[in-house]
Amino acid sequence: MIRLPRLLSVLLLGVCGGARAQLPVVISAAPDKLAVTLYRDPERSGHAIDRESPGSFALVAETRTVILPPGPAVIRFEGVASGIVPQSAILFGAPPRERNRDAALLSQKGLVDAFTGQRVILRRTDPATGRTVEESATVRSAADRLVVTTPRGVEALYCSGLRQTLLYPEAPPTLSAKPVLTMTTKDQPGGRATITLAYIATGFDWNATYVGTLAPDGQSLGLLGWLTMASADDTSFPDAAASAVAGRVNRSDDSRDDTGAQALEEARSLDKVSDCWPAGTTSDVGYRPLVPLAVPAPMAMMMGGQDIVVTAQKREERVQSAPMALSVVAKAENLGDLKLYRIPVPVTIAARSQKQVAFLVKDKVKGSLLYRAQMDWDEPGEVRMLFRFRNRREDGLGDPLPAGPAVLYQESRWGRMYVGESVAGDKAVDEEVEWPFGKASNLTLEQDQAEDDKGALRHTVIVRNANPFPVRFELDFPSTSGRVFSGFAGRVTDKPGKRVWATTVPGNGEVRLRFASDELKE
Repeated sequence: MIRLPRLLSVLLLGVCGGARAQLPVVISAAPDKLAVTLYRDPERSGHAIDRESPGSFALVAETRTVILPPGPAVIRFEGVASGIVPQSAILFGAPPRERNRDAALLSQKGLVDAFTGQRVILRRTDPATGRTVEESATVRSAADRLVVTTPRGVEALYCSGLRQTLLYPEAPPTLSAKPVLTMTTKDQPGGRATITLAYIATGFDWNATYVGTLAPDGQSLGLLGWLTMASADDTSFPDAAASAVAGRVNRSDDSRDDTGAQALEEARSLDKVSDCWPAGTTSDVGYRPLVPLAVPAPMAMMMGGQDIVVTAQKREERVQSAPMALSVVAKAENLGDLKLYRIPVPVTIAARSQKQVAFLVKDKVKGSLLYRAQMDWDEPGEVRMLFRFRNRREDGLGDPLPAGPAVLYQESRWGRMYVGESVAGDKAVDEEVEWPFGKASNLTLEQDQAEDDKGALRHTVIVRNANPFPVRFELDFPSTSGRVFSGFAGRVTDKPGKRVWATTVPGNGEVRLRFASDELKE
């Protein structure tokens, strides 16, 4: 016998549990305002962005307006990033109690799973007449093979090789065409509320690319920096306040969530590749083209393109040598030890796309064009050209330079000419920057060497300049080369990891350097 107080407690618990399960659902279809901050993949170094799978993340902040009923409620945030890391989500403006990511997307597999055990319409080609017919069918299983029952019996679809399509009466309310995050609020007074949802999403990255134009005398550089933002997410962020953060950010394994991509791939996948028992005779076994599962026109949708679209806003003018005129230039701000580049106008970060915005425009960065080679064991290597400058305000720059590729041009009497490319590392303010960009053709090296009585080598390096103007040349002697260099007939400068001999080679002239070298004795 159950006593009345205990029975009443059980009934009350059942009522409370049912009420909790039937909490009112508030749907927020889209945000009113968006802010997206992209972080760069620190492991990528100077390599290009992986367009298919960018290796970094973004911080997304969505401002939405909702009308909440009094008490606890479930807020359904539609249109969040498909790569959202749900455990990173923070809700401002309403007290959150729990959060869930809804992986049941409107897709081929999602529709089959939702209608398992229910009646649908099977449209297919009659093998006897060749006509298209429709008949009622019941979905029985979709785990390993799509199995249905029809008036003809139980059969696995896509085994006959003929066209077969399932038609569904409606889209189930449990499926969404957009990624969804749901949050349950605590007890609250209700009414119209402006809330902000902030979260981390994977599948983003950004990169810096520099375009420099050397002055004819090689003593200055016009510099333009492009910020390329990449998104592999299936969600577009229209008219967003966009920004990018430069610098190395510590990232935990918890923010490297990839279940969003896995859930999306699983939702899109429907196993139609398994071998079928032949519908005719055993001689019919073989490959037949598989027909994709279709949905009626009102429920048709794009399943994610792979095209990468690069856009930019820039006036077509000669770059660097004349004053630069750009419609949009990102503004640099400090963010602790990091650098934040904020785009001053709203931009659209489209799904699976790239977008470019200028973030650095400098008309004249003072520096010097020079030639350099390095001793490789006992002989000099090839001569390369480089542009060297110090990143300081008095020399025309003074801003942090995020790592990225650099393309260099030079003004000439024939116009602006391409001279080479380089890869720039992260450079702080007041740091020396060197951009090697090409193999020299008008400056050559020739070496004579002989062994003395003690086994040491005596070197004479002849530097010849075929240019009609003088050039700066440097020869590096690495301290880790396994040889000891000494007896220089000229001044050398000690630098980290090397000694440097520098000289000016006159136009159409030559300079000789004499020194000795010997193997490093242990």
